[in-house]
Amino acid sequence: MTMPLGWIRRHAALLMLGSTVAIVAGLNATALNQLNLRFAGLVQEWRGKRTAPDQVVIVAIDDFSLQQALNADLSNDPLLKSLTQWPWPRQVHGRVLERLLEAGADVVGFDVLFEAPSSHGPEDDQMFADALKRHQQHVVLGTQALTTRGPVAGVSFLDIAPSLSKMSPVVHRGLLNGEPDPDGVIRRRPGDAVISLRQRLGPSVPDGLANAVLKRLGGDVDVKTSGSILLDPYGPPRTIKTISIWELLEPKAFESLKASKLLRGALVLVGPTAAVFQDLHPAVFSGAEGMPGVELHATELANRLEGRSLRRISAPTGWNWLIAAVVIAAGLIAGRWDRPLPRIGFLLGSAGLLLAISASLVAWVGILLPMVGLAAGLGITGIVSGGEATVHLQWQRRRLRRTLGRYLSPAVAAEIADQPEEADGLLGGRLIDVVVLMSDIRGFTAFTQTMTEHGRVKDLVERLNRYFGEVVDAVHAQEGTVDKFIGDAVLAVFGAPLQKDAETNVLAAIRTALSLQERLQALNQDWIADGQPPWEQVVVLSYGWVVSGNIGSNHRMDYTVIGDAVNTASRLEAIAKRCNASIVMSEAVAKKLPSHLTLKDLGQYAIRGQGVQSVFALRTDTDTSDL
Repeated sequence: MTMPLGWIRRHAALLMLGSTVAIVAGLNATALNQLNLRFAGLVQEWRGKRTAPDQVVIVAIDDFSLQQALNADLSNDPLLKSLTQWPWPRQVHGRVLERLLEAGADVVGFDVLFEAPSSHGPEDDQMFADALKRHQQHVVLGTQALTTRGPVAGVSFLDIAPSLSKMSPVVHRGLLNGEPDPDGVIRRRPGDAVISLRQRLGPSVPDGLANAVLKRLGGDVDVKTSGSILLDPYGPPRTIKTISIWELLEPKAFESLKASKLLRGALVLVGPTAAVFQDLHPAVFSGAEGMPGVELHATELANRLEGRSLRRISAPTGWNWLIAAVVIAAGLIAGRWDRPLPRIGFLLGSAGLLLAISASLVAWVGILLPMVGLAAGLGITGIVSGGEATVHLQWQRRRLRRTLGRYLSPAVAAEIADQPEEADGLLGGRLIDVVVLMSDIRGFTAFTQTMTEHGRVKDLVERLNRYFGEVVDAVHAQEGTVDKFIGDAVLAVFGAPLQKDAETNVLAAIRTALSLQERLQALNQDWIADGQPPWEQVVVLSYGWVVSGNIGSNHRMDYTVIGDAVNTASRLEAIAKRCNASIVMSEAVAKKLPSHLTLKDLGQYAIRGQGVQSVFALRTDTDTSDL
């Protein structure tokens, strides 16, 4: 009994660590599983973008299409003019379907719900139904299971509208649901969500959208009975081949698209990507922007076409005890070194090697093993074992001093136990009232097209950068914050992060708008002198609440705002262009201006989410000298 007891005393710290690891890992199996999933996501992002199959194409209801639809003068087509409000007439979707098939697409899936009768009347439904009848073997319509919570929790199924299904009874359906993980990130294939839904709603629940599209193509579909199959993404949003729905709706763009043969033999998914539709989800590669739902379905479709996926191997029963055994064994091996650095190097190196092997399996083989917990256990063991070796080494030196009876200077070493912890970044935010300024160039799309046709892309970029430089200088001169660049538009904020009273922020925004006019006038003089056409700009101002905060990590933080005032500014931009006004503001901004400034009432407009309110423009003849 003497030797075992002595061995236990010598390795008491290691044995206690192994027991602690087993208990903690057993009680936090779900957390360890999430760590493995996050590790896999980081590896996939580190691996970078991959080329998706050319056969899969997304037709995006994007910001560009919504902006183009607001320019009613772009076309005399009544159907295009009807795109200013959502939901669009179903004739639009019928035209999209017809043109996709005309361009050579094999199957078209709609990541759009048609659960209610058309708001444009039964004739609208009938026209869409006629298109569905003509192409029923080539089209899949989206449906969704709606989960409710609370005292009357349950699951209901949002099928296509009865008015539509009666007109076209043979309509193939595809489920749009996806199952996020506990952290809210969608990693599993959306098509596998039908398993749990069929258990609750019965076998009538259709296949997932990607599976339904493949069945129309005549392909085999495998639906797993567990969440062991994960998406293997191709990259950030818009990595999968994406075209704007406007290219199908605008006749000239469609003819060019058809001539390109881009859609020949394609499997097309039609769905929203604009932020206003709120169909953006946390996912691998999504970042702060979010991944459009249609791109998640397209990823699954592309994965199934290629036979590609990320197979997750779940931890077996008793995995926590196996981790503890490996920790103890590795600690015993490292104990053969007396000094701390070799111990730490061996154990942390073993943990790193384990992670490197796991990362390689994720990136190149498509297998996710539950190794993060084991690697973490080895890393912790390295720290503990290194600390133990440090203590033991100091004790040996002190014993040597006592034994020799001589004075020895104590070794001066830095204490490493208190290493600074790595921060994941400050994530948070606050609700504040700000003034939002948005500047935009009139006719920029046409200007871009002209410059592109003449091969002057570099000149276009240089000119745009020069303009942006003036905008940024003007905003910073009034202590504003440039939030982001959106194409040719600039979004700036007054009142965040440095908060001031509303009147001060409004005056700063007005001064900025006036400065932008002067700066653009000076730029135009230079451009005209060089024989280039001048630019006209629109500046809009809105006031209201936003959520502001830092988003990112300790390596990079992006300060941004989202909320009511930003949405209002975006809608005022369309009104300003329609009214041919240069500086346009919301009613809330107008009320906070000094009384000597004269404004022009542009009328009342319906602002989504705020009802009807008056919109004003700053008169060109108003006296702004004392601002």
